Amino acid sequence: MRNHHYALGAVLLVTLALPWTLAAAADLNAPIDMQAVQLQPQEQNGIRYLQGGIGQDEANALRKTQGYDLHVTLSTGPEGKFQTGAAVDIQSAQGQPVLSLHDVGPLLFVQLPPGHYKVIGNAEGQTLQQQVVVDGKAPARVDLNWR
Repeated sequence: MRNHHYALGAVLLVTLALPWTLAAAADLNAPIDMQAVQLQPQEQNGIRYLQGGIGQDEANALRKTQGYDLHVTLSTGPEGKFQTGAAVDIQSAQGQPVLSLHDVGPLLFVQLPPGHYKVIGNAEGQTLQQQVVVDGKAPARVDLNWR
């Protein structure tokens, strides 16, 4: 009987998650209205980055952009709504500042040399941090979620 409940729970979880997974995949394949996209490559301390993602067109355009080794997503709440207006600091493994940005989000893509980094986000009076390894092969991902 107990195994039946676990199997039922697993089926229910997959059933509930499937529509969001399919919707997210469909959104990435949707045509992008480039007039709604305000992405501008920027640079600080020799580090290039893109930030934005307000609106579905801009978020999809940013997600399709290549050449950035670190992808940071800022969100809030259990449903993961996009968070804007955050401060984000990236430090080297030795604690040296690499990038310090204010009023960013919800997506931040950064070109970094391979190495170990700490990503620190501050929003809604709370600070979150996550360690990340950039290997230069596939983009490293950091998800900062203020609950």
